[in-house]
Amino acid sequence: MRKTLISLMTVAIALAVGVLAIALTSSSPREALKYFFTGPFLNAYFFGNMITRAIPLILTGLAASIAFSASAFNLGLEGQVYFGAIAGTLLGLTMGSVPVWLTCVTIMIVSFAVGGGIAAISGYLKAKWKVNELISSLLVSYTLINIGDALLEGPFRDPRAGLAASSYMDSAIRFPRILMPSNLHAGLFLVLAIAVFVFLAIRFSRLGYEIRITGSNISFGAYAGIHVRKVVILAMAISGALAGLAGMVDVLGVHGRVIRGFSSGYGWNGIAVALIARRNPILVIPAALFFAFLTSGAEVSSFFTDMSPEIARIIQASIFYLVTAEGLLTFLKKRREATS
Repeated sequence: MRKTLISLMTVAIALAVGVLAIALTSSSPREALKYFFTGPFLNAYFFGNMITRAIPLILTGLAASIAFSASAFNLGLEGQVYFGAIAGTLLGLTMGSVPVWLTCVTIMIVSFAVGGGIAAISGYLKAKWKVNELISSLLVSYTLINIGDALLEGPFRDPRAGLAASSYMDSAIRFPRILMPSNLHAGLFLVLAIAVFVFLAIRFSRLGYEIRITGSNISFGAYAGIHVRKVVILAMAISGALAGLAGMVDVLGVHGRVIRGFSSGYGWNGIAVALIARRNPILVIPAALFFAFLTSGAEVSSFFTDMSPEIARIIQASIFYLVTAEGLLTFLKKRREATS
């Protein structure tokens, strides 16, 4: 109950900061606020695009939640999302006459595996040599983002595109739209199913139990016979795998190709989503929808008033700083207790 109240207070404070920013920067703050809070629900286009923005955040929120639950901190989600999508897209462009369903499944599996492999590196370094996973995952992430940018600007750039982007994949393998004329796509159902599966796995599977015990107290987990090093590596790998899948789902549902920087913010916002949801896979869904609502509300308000869409970033940043500070302090306190 206390944790829920803290999360609600965090959201309320961040919204108050946003309202204040709108009042100070808009010449018509009343209109700006009206469209900010009601804009995403004005029509199917705005509403569908709001849900679409939440889809990758649900997966990155789940990714962060799993890592946190095992007393690990995956700060490399940005790179895992981006590079997982690049790997899957490039494979999809080379599969040629392979049946559509097999191509779609294969590229999602590859994105899942690439993201998981990237994160597993940090998990292994932490388990084997006690390398701080915050630093290693962040450094690996930034390296891969730069490599991905170089690939999209160089050998894998579509010469017909007016920007750094790959070629389009066959439209047949993309997720169908389900709420025209918005970008909402059938990948939503896949993501919701994954969220339910992760919730059940964390609550009722043996690995989920080991992850929860390891996250609660590493020393107790080791005393109870849990191979905590293995659990940390697996948790980081699953975390990265979901992040890689998030990027691929966004590509298959919205863009049809990888565009440089398309996933910017998915990883960091996913961390904030996980912290608001208190690592609960089911609560990740409304937390992701809330973040998507902020972006969509600011965007719609900017269409009808002089409000800047960057207001959403101010609110999201406020939430991120507040929940990260509270969550990080709790995380470090538990880690000290576990190792003392």
